Amino acid sequence: MHSTITGFSTGALERGDYRRALDWLNDSTDAEAVEISALRFDELEPTVRDLERLKLDRFRKVSFHAPSSFQSDQEEAVLGWLRPVFECGWNIVVHPDVIYTPDRWRFLGRQLLIENMDRRKPVGRTVCEMEKIFELLPEARFCLDVAHARQIDTTLTLLFRLFDGLFDRIAEIHISELDSRCRHIQMSGMAISDYQSLQWERLTNVPVIIESMLDQCEPAARIEELNLTRMLIATKR
Repeated sequence: MHSTITGFSTGALERGDYRRALDWLNDSTDAEAVEISALRFDELEPTVRDLERLKLDRFRKVSFHAPSSFQSDQEEAVLGWLRPVFECGWNIVVHPDVIYTPDRWRFLGRQLLIENMDRRKPVGRTVCEMEKIFELLPEARFCLDVAHARQIDTTLTLLFRLFDGLFDRIAEIHISELDSRCRHIQMSGMAISDYQSLQWERLTNVPVIIESMLDQCEPAARIEELNLTRMLIATKR
């Protein structure tokens, strides 16, 4: 049985306002997964301090996205604030270019999910580059961002290679479309058609997290993105 666990990144729904995003998810959707977003360094501490007060009981899968950009001298502080997240038992999504000292990240074990990158980043874009990271962090698993892979290679060869080559490590999938400025946007018909070609039926209990920026959209557009995601996942190859 393939994964039908779908949900949103809080940052995609409400930039920097995870509480408002969670309220909407709880009140207006039947989404089964959520990724708590702390993409900016200054969001990390207040978000972690608030974790125990968040309404998360109804979600089958909860994950946490660590800051996507910070300096090497901030790595120790980031890891300190990620420890309570780790103790919650949640997976933690991290961009490979902020893993300055791999040994420090090993305590996260299988809960560390390393995400493949878009064309702006110098690491973590291909299977080979990801495998080099996993050699340093052998227990870590994989967060496959399908939009990042599609942007780098529109033939989808890279996406299929990442999916097949790192399949055993896949623990979460990010879905959206990227525009020319590498911003996550609502999926076009072409993107949906492309993503349908993945072998979704091979996945079991893997959350598919929508990262399309919908903070300026009407609720109907958010629901439509959720329904489109569920539709493409259900498509048989």
